[in-house]
Amino acid sequence: MTGFLAELGRRLAERWFTLLVLPGLGYLLVAVAAAELGQSGWSDWRSLGEAFTALTGGEPDRQNALAVRAVLLLVAAVPLSAGLGLLAQALAGPVERALSGSWPRPLTALADRRTARRAAAWDAADAAYRADGRAEDAARRNALALVPPRHPTWLGDRLHAPAVRLRQEYGIDLATVWPRLWLLLPAATRDTLTETRARLDTAFALGGWAVLYLPLAVLWWPAALIALVAAVVARHRARLAAELYAELVESAVDLHLDRLLTRLAEPRPSPQQGRALTERLRRGI
Repeated sequence: MTGFLAELGRRLAERWFTLLVLPGLGYLLVAVAAAELGQSGWSDWRSLGEAFTALTGGEPDRQNALAVRAVLLLVAAVPLSAGLGLLAQALAGPVERALSGSWPRPLTALADRRTARRAAAWDAADAAYRADGRAEDAARRNALALVPPRHPTWLGDRLHAPAVRLRQEYGIDLATVWPRLWLLLPAATRDTLTETRARLDTAFALGGWAVLYLPLAVLWWPAALIALVAAVVARHRARLAAELYAELVESAVDLHLDRLLTRLAEPRPSPQQGRALTERLRRGI
């Protein structure tokens, strides 16, 4: 047990350092560069190097003081970096809603127009496929969405598709069935689903970093490029992870729904039996 807890602690520490501290340290370095260089001297790396030298250099008799300063800066930077990482994780929720098409009220009209355009394009491709049976029409339809679009973004429709397709296939409400089915899934299947969902959450967190980098562009315009690259990569990773996660959810239901039906088959225990069992167990307390 001690070895297991030690290994668990080590993995949690590695995850904490990788997901929070390292990205936060990178953000702090960019923030320092933005404050030091500014807009006019955005590419003056020499002055930035001189500032770093002034921070770490000095006379031999002052080396101890400089070492203490460096340690103090490091001690302050680690929790600050972790705090920035937590802020990026907190922004992952709004990023997920933005990419999924759950837009706030001021953007409702825009979301409705985008959804209507996506639905019209999907209907046209679906009608062409049903008329001619051409594979390219089916591919064009499925590239838009696997079900009639109900969201202004591809990601929102892809994550929503399993609920629609499984209701059509089996007549189930996925939100109701899933918690009970989850408990019956093999450990390997649960681990795969959890890992894939974690990839999706990590992509949303990267989008949170993009949001954090954007204000630094006020001081140093290259920060906007960093934010743009982070946003593009986050969107790409989110699409890949959402595709895989949605497919795995459907596959899990296809392969294991019969187990849930068997476990919940009639006749179910009556309330009288339940009360009798409760009383029987209470006698042992």
